[in-house]
Amino acid sequence: MSEALVGTPITGNDRPSKAFGKDRTCREEVCETRLSIYNNGKYCSLHEPMSVPRTRGKKIA
Repeated sequence: MSEALVGTPITGNDRPSKAFGKDRTCREEVCETRLSIYNNGKYCSLHEPMSVPRTRGKKIA
């Protein structure tokens, strides 16, 4: 019994990437770093406030 499975190819072009405003800069007063249109944050990576992820039962070292 030889049955072949048929599927659809994965293209990755199902929907466009989310884009945010152009010509945005970091909100830190002394920083002039331009943010990517694909970055929805308000700060660059150096000035982004620290956030602690939810671990839900995992032990943090």
